[in-house]
Amino acid sequence: MNKIIRNFIITLTLVGLMIFTIFNIKILPNAKPLFRIDFFNSNYLNETFVYQITTLLLSFVIILITAVQTKFQSLSLLSITKIDGNINPEPWIGITKNNKDTWKKLGINLALIISIVTAITVYFQVFRAEKVQSLTVPSFLLVVVFALINSFVEEVTFRHTFASIVEYHKLNRYISQGLSAIIFGFVHYFGVPAKIPGVLLAGFLGWLLSKTIHETKGFFWAWLIHFLQDIIIMTALFMTLQ
Repeated sequence: MNKIIRNFIITLTLVGLMIFTIFNIKILPNAKPLFRIDFFNSNYLNETFVYQITTLLLSFVIILITAVQTKFQSLSLLSITKIDGNINPEPWIGITKNNKDTWKKLGINLALIISIVTAITVYFQVFRAEKVQSLTVPSFLLVVVFALINSFVEEVTFRHTFASIVEYHKLNRYISQGLSAIIFGFVHYFGVPAKIPGVLLAGFLGWLLSKTIHETKGFFWAWLIHFLQDIIIMTALFMTLQ
């Protein structure tokens, strides 16, 4: 029991460190990046580049410490080749005991549905309130790279950490799903989508993506679904915050 408590304290500290970093270089009114660049002709792209590099390096530290905590068993949960697995019933979202689908099929369906919901929410919170700029192909490709990094960092921080500890100690998976939903939802009160819609959408997404990791024993669906949402969100931000 003492080891379990200690591991959760370490994990919560790591997650807290990432949140502290995110707030201080991106969210707070006086937030400042650790360094500045002028590689791109867009302030948004320059600031995003610095943010992504900073958090990516920190995520590698989190992966290493989590691996040591779990005797390196956690590394198997980062596999992107494990895309299938049985789905535990969740009647409240329509997944009943009669469901015969596995994650190989349900993952695709959920990726499409969640992306549509995100796009609609972003449209009403961002596009309708701002002047829209043009988006070139090179800029869009940069957005795709940033989305790939950002989704990886956040999945490592808010999903992989808790899922690894729960799997290692053979605890109830709803512990990590609940922690992921609460913390991820809270952080997105200040994100895009923002406020209550952001909290609800991110909270549900955090719970669901944690579920995919536990049931597939891999990282694929969590990373892919999150990546698609970040492409939508970052494209909208680039087109309105240049």
